[in-house]
Amino acid sequence: ESVMEMWKSDPELGKYLRGDVEKQVGIDGSFGLHSVTPRGLTSNFLNTLVQVEGIVTKCSSVRPKLIKSVQYCPITKSYVQREFRDVTSLDIGIEVREGAGERLPTGSTMATKDANENPLDFEYGLCQYKDYQTLVLQEMPEKAKVGQLPRSVDVILEYDLVDHVKPGDRVLCVGVYRSLPSQQNNQTNGVFKTVLICNNASIIGKEVGAVSLTGTDVHNIRELSQKEDILDIMSRSLCPSIFGHEFIKKALILQLLGGCERNLENGTHLRGDINILLVGDPSTAKSQLLRAILDIAPLAISTTGRG
Repeated sequence: ESVMEMWKSDPELGKYLRGDVEKQVGIDGSFGLHSVTPRGLTSNFLNTLVQVEGIVTKCSSVRPKLIKSVQYCPITKSYVQREFRDVTSLDIGIEVREGAGERLPTGSTMATKDANENPLDFEYGLCQYKDYQTLVLQEMPEKAKVGQLPRSVDVILEYDLVDHVKPGDRVLCVGVYRSLPSQQNNQTNGVFKTVLICNNASIIGKEVGAVSLTGTDVHNIRELSQKEDILDIMSRSLCPSIFGHEFIKKALILQLLGGCERNLENGTHLRGDINILLVGDPSTAKSQLLRAILDIAPLAISTTGRG
């Protein structure tokens, strides 16, 4: 209905909005109390449209998902079509067309015979698919409560939203917060898994790690790189409010810079990533040093403290 109203207000959209094509509408704007972080997603927001702000920490690969199957019966020489929808479909419970009734989830079982027990062959090339991807949206570290881990929520992307964001991007996701049934041995304990079925995703901090350098900055960097004690200078510049810990600061600087990847003659691949384990007594500035690294690397994620 919203698309039809847009069509009436702007007739030029007629050549893009054909009546036989299903339209995909993205929602954007101010959401008021429904604009939350992953920590604020409670049961009060179930089955409602919300706007969630966070940072992407993990993305899955894009896979095709079946939405309409086509099967051929060699005996009757006829085709059978069937639509597929599950609980993660955004249009579940919505009357898409007037008089068509609400759309409900369909079964996931693929029929191998028709009503007359005739065999059916699956025609993969005639079926309709949609792109499907999942990602993990985590609470921004600066908005997490002190001493607690950032919360996260699973997000489902479909159609043209896939591959729109990547890990490290700070995004605003608009979608329906929905619970998924969880059963074991046909029994449930009443606790459900929740996901955010995304309708629109906009990037708000893609260039968060970008650094603007002037000509003077480049000159100073090149001059500093010629000094033999460059590692000592950088370690003294890291968290100067904490005295000592020279070796730990040097190790953290080297971790930020990373190592060199190597491929040995026997085919062994050595990664250039450096892992550090800090072990020490309480109140010896372990967390403070890591927070200093968090300020230097904008895409870093703090995972210290209680969960």
